[in-house]
Amino acid sequence: MLQDSIDKPVLRGQELNKAIESELQLMLDEGYDISPITHKSLYDRLKSKGYIRGKISTLSSRKELISGYMTEQIESNGFTEREKQIYVNGKSNKALLEKNKRLEKRIQELECLLDANTEILINIIQEVKLRGKMDIDLLLAPHLLRNHKVSK
Repeated sequence: MLQDSIDKPVLRGQELNKAIESELQLMLDEGYDISPITHKSLYDRLKSKGYIRGKISTLSSRKELISGYMTEQIESNGFTEREKQIYVNGKSNKALLEKNKRLEKRIQELECLLDANTEILINIIQEVKLRGKMDIDLLLAPHLLRNHKVSK
C-alpha cells in the first residue's frame, strides 16, 4: 500500500481541488463523530491516499473551501455561534470543551428541574392516597416509586 502511494503521481491544481472536495464530502457524509473536518484530519486522509506528499501548507490556498465544509458539518452539531467560530479558527478542542461545559451546565439545570417536579408529583400522589381509594403505586414509574418510598 505504501508502495502504491509512492508510485502514484501526486495531484495538482484542479485535480487536487476535486480530490479535496470529494474527501470533504465523504467526511461530511461520515459525520462529525466519525470524521470531524479539520485541516489536519483532511491532510492526513489525503496523504494516506497518496494524493499529496507535501506539508499541510499544501492546503492553505484551499482554506475557504475547507472552512465551508467544516462550517456545514458543525452547523448540525449543536455548537453556538461562538463555539463555531472557535472551531473554524482551528481550535477544535477548545470549542468542544466550551460546548461540553455548556451542556454539563444544562444537564445540571435539567436535573434540578426533574428533582423539583418529582418532589411535587410525590406530594400530589400522597394527597391522592389520603383522599382516594385507588392504589397509586401501580401507576407509578419505577424511579417515582423509589422516590415515593424514600419520602415515606
